[in-house]
Parts: sequence; structure tokens; C-alpha cells
Amino acid sequence: MSLDILNPPRGMRDITGEEARLYFHLFTVFSETASKNGFEPIITPTVEYYKLFEAKSGEEIKRSMYVFEDKGGRLLALRPEVTASVIRTYLREMRGRPKPIRLYYISQCFRYEEPQKARYREFWQGGLEVIGDETVNGDVSAAYTASVFLDNIGVEHTYMVGNVAIYRAFMNMLKIPPEEQDHILHLIDKEMDEQLMKELQDKYGEKAKEIILKLMRSKLEEVVSLVEEFKQELGGDLDRAMNETRRLEDFSKTLTDLGYRVEFNPRLVRGLAYYTGLIWEYKVARGLEVSIGGGGRYDGLTSVYSHIHEYSTGLALGLDRIALVLWDKRDTLLAKKGYTGVILILSEKIPLSLGYALARRLRSRFTSISVLLVKNIEKALRHADRSGVDIAVIIGEREFKEGVVSVRDLVKKVQETVPLSGVEDYFDRYLSRNR
Repeated sequence: MSLDILNPPRGMRDITGEEARLYFHLFTVFSETASKNGFEPIITPTVEYYKLFEAKSGEEIKRSMYVFEDKGGRLLALRPEVTASVIRTYLREMRGRPKPIRLYYISQCFRYEEPQKARYREFWQGGLEVIGDETVNGDVSAAYTASVFLDNIGVEHTYMVGNVAIYRAFMNMLKIPPEEQDHILHLIDKEMDEQLMKELQDKYGEKAKEIILKLMRSKLEEVVSLVEEFKQELGGDLDRAMNETRRLEDFSKTLTDLGYRVEFNPRLVRGLAYYTGLIWEYKVARGLEVSIGGGGRYDGLTSVYSHIHEYSTGLALGLDRIALVLWDKRDTLLAKKGYTGVILILSEKIPLSLGYALARRLRSRFTSISVLLVKNIEKALRHADRSGVDIAVIIGEREFKEGVVSVRDLVKKVQETVPLSGVEDYFDRYLSRNR
């Protein structure tokens, strides 16, 4: 068999050992943090109909999707993100629930992009979605929860904030069609300035070029002034633009008051076409140039798939990128607190049920217990020592006959004999002394 088949496809990875433990630590902390902040879990399919994402995913994501036909000729896709799936699920079975609905997920996503540092074709996202909250509190509740998660794992971060609704208001004023607006935002997001300026000049004239350029270079107070300057021409979009500048200010002030760093970035538009207003990203001071996640409002995404308009906002954190940031801190993050790992070593002539019955009795006292059936107990002890467990409980033929177990502390290198009937009391005293 070719060795190539032992390698995962390009852009996919096997995650093992300490790296896998770090990922599961992130999954656990994210889940606990989301639950404590009022979010409930949701699980959606890895495979969806391609049309679910085609409608509002944006140029870049549509080009990078894994798309295929199933045996029935249906066009399917591996999910490139999860928000569209959450909205589909909401429309299908959650509309009657009290709002706002707060949901969280931990999911694998897939995009056919050029693999590089911090960018994979299969990647993990931890996401938060709020459906049915029109106020800035919906945005803050998701953003703040993500910040608490990052605080809990020791990742210092800065918010970069922007607002695509202000761009769209001016593009409506300039008579730029909605489908072209998505393309322009894509060019801004990818910093393709030369192409952007040429297309604006050629298609919409000097005024369009100048206004978009001003928006891309403005401070927040200058954006407010620009809205005021063009209030007559903005027409029906004026209120929307004013409301969105206030939302941007309120969101930024709230998080600043909570002690987080917030910076306005006029170029921030993000790559998903369904964003309708406030958007934000999380940046780290060192370790990665790219963002570790972000989100924003996607009001009305429900109307793409139905006649229903619903307010919604949310975010996704890139757990792979966060794992890279934390890699050098993994020893501290994954450090064991007290005695946690136990291995039960049984001589091959001992009834296996005895080992599992003992594991059941001790389960609540330790984070992990495994049973090993062996021919050579000393060899098994060397294996246990290398495996990083703390305690070995041995039942050989002598122990079985005498109704005892041998307990070896693999950290302190000491061993005691303990009556099998009193093993729980022994460990209660032992763990109390060694915490």
C-alpha cells in the first residue's frame, strides 16, 4: 500500500497527544463559558444543501466550498461556516420559542483554500448566535461571552470594530446594485485597492471613488460627519446610517467600560455577504497577524430562506488559531491539579470483572481510570510511568488470594498494600493528604 494513503488530504490534519488535549480543553472551556452566560448548545449537519450557502456566503466562500453531488443527484456542500445552518434550524423548528434565543456550537468547517500557517481546509469554530434581539445588547452578549472565554484561557485580545451598513447606505446613494456592493466589500476586505478604485471610477465615476475612499480612511467621528454631510442625498438610508453609527458607538463604549481594548477600523467589512451592520474581530497582541475570530449583525438572513424577517447577530472564534496562540502555554493550561490519573493493572489470571468493578468504585475520585490486563506486571508499571498517570493499583495473584491491592504512587515512587474492601476510604485519606 502506498504511503500516501497514510497521510490526510492536504489542508487536513491528524490532531493527537498534547495538541488533542489542548483542543478538548478549549472545547470544554468554551462550552462551560457559553452555558454560564445563557447560551444553549446546537448541533447542525456537516453536510448541507449547496443552495443554503450559495445565497449569502460571499464571493470568497462560494469559491472555496467543497461541493459535490450525492447518489441521488442532489448538490451538497461541506459546511464552510455554521450561521446559515443555525438560521435554517431556527426557521424549521425554533420560531415559536421565546426570544431572544441564544445558541452556541463547536463545529468543524471546510473551505478549499491554500493551506498556510493558521489556515487549514478543515478547521474548528466555536460560535455564538443570538436570534430575536434588535438591540445592541444582542451584540454585546455574544461579544462579551467570547471575551470571557478568551479571558478564561489567558488570551489577551483587542476588538477591531466596523459597520458595513454605513458602506451600504452610501453605495445605495451612489446607485450601486446590491450584488455589486458585495463585490466592492470583498475588494475592501482583501485590500485590493487598485482594482477597487479602478472599478469604482469606471463604473460609477469620481464621486463614488472619493466617497468610498473617504469611508476607508475615516476615524469614527469622521464617519459620523460624513453621514451628516450627505444626509439629504442618503434619503431613506439616513436613519439606518445614523442608527448604525450609534450602535457602533454604544457597542464600543460598553466593551471599553468593561475593560476591553476597542479600536475602530474603517476597512473592516469581513468576508461574509450576509452581514448587515455592526461587525467586529478579535486580534491578539502577539503570536498571530490574522484575527482569531469575529462576528456581526446579520439581520434578515432569515428572509433569504423564507418570508420571515428576524433580527440576529453572532460570532465565531477560530479554535485552531487560538490553539496556536496557546501552544507555548500548554504545559500550564493542561497541568494536572493533584492526583488525577489511575491505571488498574491486573495479572492475566485475575477475573477482568474485578478490575472494572474496582474502577466503578473509584470513578468519582479521579478524572481518568483505565484497566490493563497483562502478563508482566513490572513491564506494565514501566508503561504506566511513561503514560503520565499518577497511581497504579495492582492486583496480581498474591493480592487476589489475600484480598488486597498494591497501590504504587508513580510520582513519589512509594507503594502500600491496602485491603480491597477498604480501598475507597484509603484513597479518600490519601488524596486529602496529597492535594
